[in-house]
Amino acid sequence: MTLTAFAAYCVAITLAAATPGPAMFAVITNGVSRGFVRAFVAGLGIAVGDAVLVNLALLGLVAVAQTFEWVFLALKYAGAAYLIFLGIRMWRAAAARSEGLQAKQARLSRSFFLGASIALGNPKAILFHASIMPLILDLNTLTFADGVAVIAVVMSVNIVTMGAYAALAGRASGWFRTPQRMRLMNRFAGSAMIGTGALIAAR
Repeated sequence: MTLTAFAAYCVAITLAAATPGPAMFAVITNGVSRGFVRAFVAGLGIAVGDAVLVNLALLGLVAVAQTFEWVFLALKYAGAAYLIFLGIRMWRAAAARSEGLQAKQARLSRSFFLGASIALGNPKAILFHASIMPLILDLNTLTFADGVAVIAVVMSVNIVTMGAYAALAGRASGWFRTPQRMRLMNRFAGSAMIGTGALIAAR
């Protein structure tokens, strides 16, 4: 793999990761309503899920993934349902109970599962990776080290991109301190979560 091809692939993956979509909206709504850490962990889940899809594409297992598409669909609907569930809880939460609600949702594994399910629950993503790779990379001469580098790039780009969204959303959450603003945040974040969950389920 030449340096030019590697750089071109990095640019393509970065643009794809930065494009607004369900993953970005999920990270932002988590950051605004539940803070930076929860949003960043969700971003880690997205990075790991996307890396799994890239690995399948590198191994030429696109057909296998399509055969077991029901697994990806189950993950997609699970992630969408969880987002909608969180959105409903945000809507029903009183402003005074927001801190207690966040304490109850302290398990970071749930945020990681949410991110991973959103990434893995998009079967079209593996087709994207499988279609863009031959255009930029020579898969016939791709070595094991090249494959590791490609997966590392995908994970790094996702972590940096989603981490930036999480940081911005986390900083915005600090503005919502008064009960009135907290109530507004609950309504906004709850609506965004429900809408994102519906969008993911409909894709």
